[in-house]
Amino acid sequence: MNQTYHHIGIIGFGARGQQLAKMIVTQLPAYGKVTAYADHDENLVIPADLYHNCHGLKRYPTYQELLQDPEIDTVIITTYPETHAEISIAAMEAGKAVLCDKPVCGNLEEAVKLYKYVKTHPCKFAIGLNLPFYPSSLKIKELIRENTIGKLLCIRGMCDVGAAFGESVIMRKFAGQPEGLILGKLTHDTDLIQYFADSYAENVTGHTANFLWKRHGDQAGSHDTAVISGVMHNGILFSQSLTSCGATYGRVVELWGEKGLIRADINSETITIAKYGEPEQTLQLPAKPGSHRGGDKVMFAEFLDYVDSGTAEPWRPERILTSIMIPLAAMQQKTVETGTWFRSHAK
Repeated sequence: MNQTYHHIGIIGFGARGQQLAKMIVTQLPAYGKVTAYADHDENLVIPADLYHNCHGLKRYPTYQELLQDPEIDTVIITTYPETHAEISIAAMEAGKAVLCDKPVCGNLEEAVKLYKYVKTHPCKFAIGLNLPFYPSSLKIKELIRENTIGKLLCIRGMCDVGAAFGESVIMRKFAGQPEGLILGKLTHDTDLIQYFADSYAENVTGHTANFLWKRHGDQAGSHDTAVISGVMHNGILFSQSLTSCGATYGRVVELWGEKGLIRADINSETITIAKYGEPEQTLQLPAKPGSHRGGDKVMFAEFLDYVDSGTAEPWRPERILTSIMIPLAAMQQKTVETGTWFRSHAK
């Protein structure tokens, strides 16, 4: 593998784009530098320390202008999901490696369009789904591979973004988008469940509702509560819930196997293993610095290693389809044969 010092452009330089820029300059300086960003807001506030560490940072008012910069070889896209397919394809046609933040697209039609593009063109493309790179997720996957709880039978995920997030973010960011929070958050969680199951959802039954966060107290907003259940293609059962009324932000996952249970809050460093007839075991993982418990650093380092590998094929392209099909199926308030849909397009 030939290692390259990358010149990175970030399209959409709001909170997430700046968070990733800070991670690159503080945790992965040997991999490259943030050379430029594209954002239509000419009055965008950039923290002084970030601006200082991104020496010579250039601003472009449009993503098209950034893509014309010959110095930039890698692009991170952190705009709104309805723009992701268009910008990703334009970036790949410009010869850039692309990391597209989640959700990869705002609807299934755009996801199919993007999937077909990356499967039929030489490219370097990946999705910025970081939960599998959290320390607890990596350890759980290791425990599954080691057969710690035997054959995996059922996975249950529970995400509560917390009332503070609901009040400060749902009302602002997802106003007028019924699917906004469901897609924005459960894209993460259902991708993680499929990662643990090493499969994809065969069918999904979901119910979602806008219980809490309503404009002026009575006008419908983003659905803030969801309960989803289904079965994976390999037979593993799963469920996932979403709420937004708790005191803290938590992502709990329980994996049930023939020999026992693995339980963890992905936002912590503690994993519990419980087996019948044996003392409960607690694993305490070392804390990792950086955004999202170090998951962003691991994800982006692996992405750049993939780019440097010389391949001209996308990295796990099936996630373009599988990462959004469960949340969007849940919004239909009925049972959806997601596996049939997935196989019809993943050819």
